[in-house]
Amino acid sequence: MKRPSIVEFVTDPRLLGLSLSPAQETLLRAIYGLDLGHHDQLDLWRACTGRELYAAQPFGEVTVLAGARAGKDSRIAAPIVCFEALFGGHEKHLARGERAVIPLVAQDARATKIAFGYVRGYLTGSKLLASRVEEVLSLEIALTNRVAIQCFPCTLKSLRGWSVPAGVMDELGFWRLEGQADSDVEVQASIRRGMLSFASPRLVKISTPYMKSGVLFEDFKAAFGKDDADRLVWRAPSVLMNPSLRAERLERERRLDPSRFAREYEAEFAEDLDAFLPAAWVDAAIVPGRHELPPLDGVSYYAAVDASGGGADAFTLSIVHTEGEASSRRVVQDVMRGWRGSRSGSVDLEGIVGEIVEVLRPYHVCTVRGDRYSAGWVRQAFERHAGVTYETAEDKSAAYIVLEPLFAQGRVEVLDHPQLVRELKNLERRPRPGGKVVVDHPHGQHDDHANALALAAAAATKSEGAWPEDVGPFSVGSRTSPWNVGGPSIDLDSGERVTRVGDINFIGAVPADGPSLGRSSRSRWRMG
Repeated sequence: MKRPSIVEFVTDPRLLGLSLSPAQETLLRAIYGLDLGHHDQLDLWRACTGRELYAAQPFGEVTVLAGARAGKDSRIAAPIVCFEALFGGHEKHLARGERAVIPLVAQDARATKIAFGYVRGYLTGSKLLASRVEEVLSLEIALTNRVAIQCFPCTLKSLRGWSVPAGVMDELGFWRLEGQADSDVEVQASIRRGMLSFASPRLVKISTPYMKSGVLFEDFKAAFGKDDADRLVWRAPSVLMNPSLRAERLERERRLDPSRFAREYEAEFAEDLDAFLPAAWVDAAIVPGRHELPPLDGVSYYAAVDASGGGADAFTLSIVHTEGEASSRRVVQDVMRGWRGSRSGSVDLEGIVGEIVEVLRPYHVCTVRGDRYSAGWVRQAFERHAGVTYETAEDKSAAYIVLEPLFAQGRVEVLDHPQLVRELKNLERRPRPGGKVVVDHPHGQHDDHANALALAAAAATKSEGAWPEDVGPFSVGSRTSPWNVGGPSIDLDSGERVTRVGDINFIGAVPADGPSLGRSSRSRWRMG
């Protein structure tokens, strides 16, 4: 069979037999360096790439940012892996006995099955293509030319050792929610490594945008609107890629949640989301191989819980202590435990609290902190165990604000606990009206272990007094003059008046309703 072009492969009724929107066809043509003969296609090229000139040269790497329902899987990702496997000519570069693998890596198991469904349907639904299929497995299709297509979630540990002529990273903007926070970086490195022996490899990264971090955002910053011969970045809203979407339904989505609409349907990165803790800070705080520390004599320990009433959330406990003096003082995590409910979703609260009390005894902890969630029934459960009291702590966002500079300055040691590490890396900072900041987990994820650590660390720093070296995240590097007894002082960098309220130095005006650890347009703060 004569080698078709990518557009012929997708649209020929004897092959895939799919319809393409003008934007979908233009994108496929651009990826493979085909002619853009119509003025509309050139206009689409300029609008979706930010580039003026089209050189009609194929791209080895392509990053596609497109809104939901844009046909990312059905018209772009799945057709490309099928085309590359059948007509890429990659078998010519295989050694005797060697097989090539074209991976399609999706965000989770469900998305993997959906993507594989397209691949399997395309290859087995055409008589011409089905004759090239050697074997169909659960998530793999082996072809007669020693090339196989494999679909799997981003949680797979490694792609090392594979010969990879082409690959697709599907919805990589959301991988951090399912796998490790740096899954996109690691998978991309593995795929690129596997491509080294092939003459014309192709890597396609395709996703709806999410947070301004990771491979997707870095590609966008580096190559969108720039004449990069090696990498193409394409961005298009849902309705441009798929004009069949109903305008009235899209407008309803816009009215309900403008911010989410911009991300989900207009392919814009979220402006109201930011990673709270850089992955590098978290990695630096982990003590490899340390899973729990025994109690020591003469050490004060602080414990906190994040209570769960059932469902998918865990009931978690963290114990910490502090070490060092002055500039070397740091928070050290000793214990991280979690209890999940039964398959029915029920939680044996009394049993869990009893286990927690037994964990606390060797550390001589008599007070456990927790947030306001279900404080009443949790307090009552602890009160039924003699010698342990439950205190309601500040809200978790305030605790996280205390925790942030500890990570930034390398003054916290965290246990080697995979679930805790994942939750810390996935935390999001969300600004709210009035200058407040909310720190929370992404939608559909969890922060139970991270919450317990933050509350315990905040309790330790508060109980042992303010740390003179701690600088709040909104006044890093500020210096104040020596305190005048009974009066304000002056910030030496800004010249602004500094007022002390408790343990907090307010630079500028103090809010009328008292100090707050959130952002404020009227004041900045630092621990005094």
